[in-house]
Amino acid sequence: MTGREILLRFYKLVHDHYTLAIPDFDDQLLVDSNDVIVDNMRATPTIVAKPKIHDFLNVFKESKIGADYLDDEFDVLEDVKIIDFSLAEFQKRNRAFSYSDTEFGYLSLVKLSKISPLSSISSTSTEYRTLIDFISTAIEKGEDIKVTSLLDLIENSDVNSGLLVHKIVPTNSDLSTYSYLYYKELLQGGEIELDSDLMYSGIHGATATLRPTTRYEQYFELYDIINELNLAKDIITRFLKLYHIIEYLVYRRELVELEQKARTNRTFIREIHSFTGKSQSDSELNVLKKNFKKIFDAEIAANGFDINPLTVQAASFLRTYWGINVDATNRLNCTDATNVVNLIYRIRNSIVHNKESEFHITTSNPDEYGEVIALLKKIIEILERQVLNKISSDDVMISYQNDHIELY
Repeated sequence: MTGREILLRFYKLVHDHYTLAIPDFDDQLLVDSNDVIVDNMRATPTIVAKPKIHDFLNVFKESKIGADYLDDEFDVLEDVKIIDFSLAEFQKRNRAFSYSDTEFGYLSLVKLSKISPLSSISSTSTEYRTLIDFISTAIEKGEDIKVTSLLDLIENSDVNSGLLVHKIVPTNSDLSTYSYLYYKELLQGGEIELDSDLMYSGIHGATATLRPTTRYEQYFELYDIINELNLAKDIITRFLKLYHIIEYLVYRRELVELEQKARTNRTFIREIHSFTGKSQSDSELNVLKKNFKKIFDAEIAANGFDINPLTVQAASFLRTYWGINVDATNRLNCTDATNVVNLIYRIRNSIVHNKESEFHITTSNPDEYGEVIALLKKIIEILERQVLNKISSDDVMISYQNDHIELY
């Protein structure tokens, strides 16, 4: 079949699926041009009332689909399928990407839904190629249900499905093939568009006032990390940069204590030896707990890290995935330093670690932690304000009093 013949069958299918009842429609299919047929369907009240389908039909105008497709024979492909990500084996694997080569094609309806209007889809894109391959193959194979299912998915803005095109005889399961195509897309430099909910534009409110007694140069390394913090526009990268600053401060506190002792009794060598052994034996979490409380003792006591009130969903998430002790009223006691530090550390681990035993936060799976996205933004804003204000205050907990230590 030529592309034109395929489209005529497609238009007939659309006409019947939506019960358009256009007079003499079958005759129009025989005599009218491709674009006139599309315009006549789009002019019906039924299609006008379905704006997504109304726009989608423009995708098949000749200026978009091209004369070559209309006039040439279409080489029917091996198989086309609709992947349902609500199925158990596909759950938590929905990724917004498209792919096309000589063997396969894939189009996520998440990605298709982000093309607005649909008629603006590029005719040279992998999205368009896969869309046309899917519809053309299904029509030529007489699998009309796949086409009408796609129309319904588009009309209902479904984002939990994807189109899989087999151009060769399938040798792997659909899940295996889909996973392979995702991998291939990434290997070719593809990237999953960042979900808008993950973007961060919060204002922490921290500030600084020039202090004649402050040696600002001693914090210069921190300023570079703050610059990286400002460059991070998504909540995941931003939290990680914020944790780098916190990590810097809690280990700096160890050195500040060392400098204080060495300044009074010249026990530098002994203290250095003790500090080295401590860093080897103390876990990162223990150092974080001990020194975060020392640095922010007043702020914690004043409930300066309060993230309440928590939604029922967020409280459940904190208990289930991060083992945070949220009470029965869905409130976290933020005047307890242990609670604050545990929350910070659990979030950090979910971003940094890639362990089977831990919950993972990535830019590709926001649906899995959607219940706490708003909370993560709130936590970042609070932490940034407290941490940056602490640096600005030149607090004795984190500041060196001398730029050198005497050994004798």
